Amino acid sequence: MKIEEQNGFLIVSPNGKLDTITAPKFSEELLTIINPKLKGCIIDLSDISFLSSSGLQSLLIGAKEAQKNNIKYAVCGMNKMVKDVFLLSGFDRFINSFDTLEDTIKNL
Repeated sequence: MKIEEQNGFLIVSPNGKLDTITAPKFSEELLTIINPKLKGCIIDLSDISFLSSSGLQSLLIGAKEAQKNNIKYAVCGMNKMVKDVFLLSGFDRFINSFDTLEDTIKNL
C-alpha cells in the first residue's frame, strides 16, 4: 500500500485484492493514519483488482473515521468490476466516488 500527502489530502493507494484476508490490515492502517490535521483522505483504488464485502467494510471504517475527525473522504480510480460492487452495494450513497485522483482533489 502506498501512502502520500498532496495539498493536505492523504492519498492511500492499496493494491491487489481488498478481501477477507487483506481488508483487516487495511482498516487497521486507515485508523492509524486518518487524523484531523488533514483536509481529507482519498482512497485510490486504481490498483485494486477485486473488492469483497470485507473490502467494502474497510472503506466504511475509513469513512467513519474521517467523519469522526471532521475531514473529507472519497474513493477514486475504480475499475469496472470494483465500481459495480461499490454501486450495487449502495456505497455510493454515503461515500463520494470519482473517476480520477485529479477529479477527486478538485471536487472535495
